[in-house]
Amino acid sequence: MTSPNFSLPVLRSKVLVWAVRGLAAAVLAALLLWAGRDYRPTELELAVAPYRFDLLRWEAGNIFDKWYHKLVALFPWNPPLPREERIALAEEFFRLGEEENRLEGELLTVGETSPQAGIRRRIAEIHQQQDRIRPAVEQIVESEISAVLAGEGFVSRIGVILPPVDTVLGRSPALLVTSPRDRIFRLENTLLRHEISHGERDFLEERTLRERNLSAIVVNTGGVGTYPSVVSSGSSMHHALTTVAHEWLHNWFFFRPLGQHFWDSPEMITLNETAATLGGWEIGDRAYAAMTGIVFDRQPPPPPGPSPPGAFDFNAEMRETRRHAEELLAGGRIVEAEAYMEERRLDLLERGYRIRKINQAFFAFYGSYATSAASVSPVEGQLRELRQRSETLGEFLKTVARFSTYQEFLAYLEQ
Repeated sequence: MTSPNFSLPVLRSKVLVWAVRGLAAAVLAALLLWAGRDYRPTELELAVAPYRFDLLRWEAGNIFDKWYHKLVALFPWNPPLPREERIALAEEFFRLGEEENRLEGELLTVGETSPQAGIRRRIAEIHQQQDRIRPAVEQIVESEISAVLAGEGFVSRIGVILPPVDTVLGRSPALLVTSPRDRIFRLENTLLRHEISHGERDFLEERTLRERNLSAIVVNTGGVGTYPSVVSSGSSMHHALTTVAHEWLHNWFFFRPLGQHFWDSPEMITLNETAATLGGWEIGDRAYAAMTGIVFDRQPPPPPGPSPPGAFDFNAEMRETRRHAEELLAGGRIVEAEAYMEERRLDLLERGYRIRKINQAFFAFYGSYATSAASVSPVEGQLRELRQRSETLGEFLKTVARFSTYQEFLAYLEQ
């Protein structure tokens, strides 16, 4: 067993990390309290209220809980497990999460039948098993991502990564996304509880349409860039690592022009999300390789070409659906566009693609990621070009982080 790492410089570094986290928590709490000032809620806000994700309570509970575990780990009578054992714990944690994900899918198919009780018991057992090892797994995930970031030059002058990599592996919230009906535009985002049912999702979407005449969709998220970030524990370890890196990049961008101008335009939203996606993939892939020895080779997608006769290309079909829907909306044919998107959803369902709803809000959300089949943005190709010009991943991310407008980014590429 290795000796406990308890040197004074390390302790000072950890105290500094805690101070940064405390300041971030205080600022966030002040902002949330200010945002909660007195006002008269609308009927829709009252309808949404029972399903909202309580961000303030979540932040307060998780920040101090993580500090507690980190402080306890510093005591000399709690020597750290060898790295191999911690990695084995992480692999077991995510194996359990994938099993829970599969069981939750089974609950939707068995209905109110006798197998439900056994499935729910097993899910409860999984929660207990994960809770026992969660703090150790979060720390190994954070340390592996931090090691990659340190190698790419993200350590500050005072010797720490700012903001520190900090994540909670649990149930990532759902998200209510709205868009105007006459165009595809990401208008509002409301965090909801993870366990919201299909019926409750339909209720909120229909209520939003009826009362505000907005297209709406409730989507699951794999992670949310709170601080600490929350990342789904129901995915594979590889996917969790890339998501933790993705959400950390959003936290890091927040202190730079790219993140500060996130909401300025649809192009800036897409530039932010796609930069975090590509950077998160590369960071997460490296961390996963360091933990398991398995190397991911992500080659850029080939340029689109004609599909073989009779072949079905999901990405091409989704992009064509979006293009045609936008043409109908641009011509003022809103009802026809909505009927067309539903018709396309049913066509995809017959081919085995289970998508609950396709509407303007669906494309507004998923289209924010240029790597998605729901996007028609050129940003992915443009960012990949910038990455090829950059000698290192760190150089690429630091370059893109300094742009405050999409036009600045394009002008830089043209140089």
